[in-house]
Amino acid sequence: MNSTRRQFVKATAAGAMTLLPLRAAKSQLKVICSTEDMAALAREVGGDRISVESLARGYQDAHFVEAKPSFIAKVHSADLLISVGLQLEVGWLPPLITQSRNPGVQPGAAGYLEASQFADVLEKPAGGVSRAMGDVHPLGNPHYWLDPNNGRAVAQGIANKLAALRSEDAAYFADRYKDFAARLAQSEKGWDQKRRRCSGAGRTRTPSPRSGCLPSTASGRAGRGSTRRMSRSSARR
Repeated sequence: MNSTRRQFVKATAAGAMTLLPLRAAKSQLKVICSTEDMAALAREVGGDRISVESLARGYQDAHFVEAKPSFIAKVHSADLLISVGLQLEVGWLPPLITQSRNPGVQPGAAGYLEASQFADVLEKPAGGVSRAMGDVHPLGNPHYWLDPNNGRAVAQGIANKLAALRSEDAAYFADRYKDFAARLAQSEKGWDQKRRRCSGAGRTRTPSPRSGCLPSTASGRAGRGSTRRMSRSSARR
């Protein structure tokens, strides 16, 4: 190898070593969420600066998720763990957190975020709660993200947490949140128009595909679908 070639190899190697810290600084934050809904909101505000994965699948009941051994490895490598809270995942998530041996995502640590703290929680039981009362959530209804206002608040909370973990990207996360909030507000106008068409001066219109109105027995599914669109379809770029 002649001297010119050796100099070229050394220069290339030195340049690569110089770039390594920059690449490390730009690595994505690894975010693990307990549910797909939290993951959707995290993707909205995190963009390409984070990688997001949900432990529970969208078709699963988040109350009863099988805690697989692979989940422990995922939580172990997480920079941020986002849970719904209000004991929604009480039957399976706490053991995963403990067994992950990741000090950064233990409750109270910088990498743990319980999203319920940002929400206006409904149906909080007054007085004591017992099994005789049936399926009652002792801390309130954990499906708070179905309200677009709560979805907006949770998204902002996630953006703030990401900014705290990666301060150099704080402006990026803030801009992503502002864009999400603006698109959500626009979508809400359309939902309000549909609601007014269906109510029509206090009268409930006959359900039909043309009117877009649903019968009262389907109101729960309708609300859930609307909020799912909030965090995915209607609030997507």
